[in-house]
Amino acid sequence: MNNDNTNNNENLNDIDVQLRRFGIQFYALGFNQYFYLDNPEIFRGDSFGEEDDILRGQRQSQRRDRHSPREKYQNLQKYLQKRTEPIQNDHLDQLQPYIKVTSFRNMNVNNEYFINEFGLIGSLKNTNSKDILIGRSHRNQNQDLIPNDIILPEDRIISRIHCKIVCKDYFRKNQILDQKYQFALMHINLPILIKHKISQFLEEPKNVYIQDLGSICGTYMRVFRQEPFILSYDTKFSIGSDTNFNIVLNETYKQNSKEVDSEFYRILKRLFCLKSQQKHEIHFQDKQKSQEFYQLEEEATSLSAKELYQKLKEYNVPILGIKFSGQGVEQNKQQNILIGKSNQDTDEFYIGRGADNSIKINSNTISRKQCRIKYSAQYQAWVISDGSLDRDSANGTWVNLSTVEQSEKKKESNQIVLKQNSEIKIGDFILKVELVKGQKGRFGQQIKELLSV
Repeated sequence: MNNDNTNNNENLNDIDVQLRRFGIQFYALGFNQYFYLDNPEIFRGDSFGEEDDILRGQRQSQRRDRHSPREKYQNLQKYLQKRTEPIQNDHLDQLQPYIKVTSFRNMNVNNEYFINEFGLIGSLKNTNSKDILIGRSHRNQNQDLIPNDIILPEDRIISRIHCKIVCKDYFRKNQILDQKYQFALMHINLPILIKHKISQFLEEPKNVYIQDLGSICGTYMRVFRQEPFILSYDTKFSIGSDTNFNIVLNETYKQNSKEVDSEFYRILKRLFCLKSQQKHEIHFQDKQKSQEFYQLEEEATSLSAKELYQKLKEYNVPILGIKFSGQGVEQNKQQNILIGKSNQDTDEFYIGRGADNSIKINSNTISRKQCRIKYSAQYQAWVISDGSLDRDSANGTWVNLSTVEQSEKKKESNQIVLKQNSEIKIGDFILKVELVKGQKGRFGQQIKELLSV
């Protein structure tokens, strides 16, 4: 998916690695910054033609999702301010960047929308918000007020103002560059056109974001089979017609923590022996470890699940806690603990309808192999992917834009980056987002011609 998702720290070393592709090594030492060239092949011009989407994608994926102020659900008045000056926006110029949003319902195309720098083309909205608002028909005291750009059919699952697409950065024409990069580029000894291309690479990304606005039933983004989505605490997922799970414990490998010992397994056994809905299913990678665990004597405890979680966090082993609810979930198997391997990839834990899955969900709307979870040494995190290695699930795996806390309190979600072909689910509707760059300028060709002289 365009799951951008993701959760990685951005730092100067990341930029260094990427800039090696340009043959430039960057050192930032306060105000004493300088560049030097160490790769003669930079002058072949093979990296300065069209925009380097791979490098840009790697750089953008390192950025955290943009956070927004958390507001109460009732506080939507800012989206209901009447526009004083009407905007005429009826023409799509395909030579300029634009965003295409296709609405699907029951696998059929419901509508197509086009967004340019002025907003949604042909929008009936007459309020001041520059973002693209999505929701059902909005009734209020002022019958002439239309706050939404994309108006979905009447459905109580869809809130009146449900979510929004934030795309002002995507259409930004001015360049936003960190001050230290501006200073460095002033002192680099390279042709002006190459400096300009480097500045394009270093500038703040022109991302498009999706944000839930405290909707009643949530806004979801599809998790794709070939794009692992990084898991984080309190994230909520939807599978099938009415089955959900959320992440209640998310521990990665911690080098300086305790080594696994007998007490670690005793803590797990106490979780396994908790009564009623607090009882946990424990899932190991190693079948022998699993057999040894179930042969341990039962461990009664007065501690709560939360207190036992705190004890598990002291160990240097990846641990993921998942809580299920909804259709097809057995009452005593709602809580699950996945145990990974220390600082290495695990085999995948499968969730699905089939009997051979680590976690079985008995629902006809769940695929035999619905999704898979593993600990990834590459990402230093737990990740989830849809379906099996070679097949998508029938109804998809969807991540809620809002955390469990945000959903319960009807707060706005964080702004989540949309990638090419991201899919957004609102009730029965799926919105597919395509980012179109428009016609490429001749800048890249001009640089090639310059370097070939």
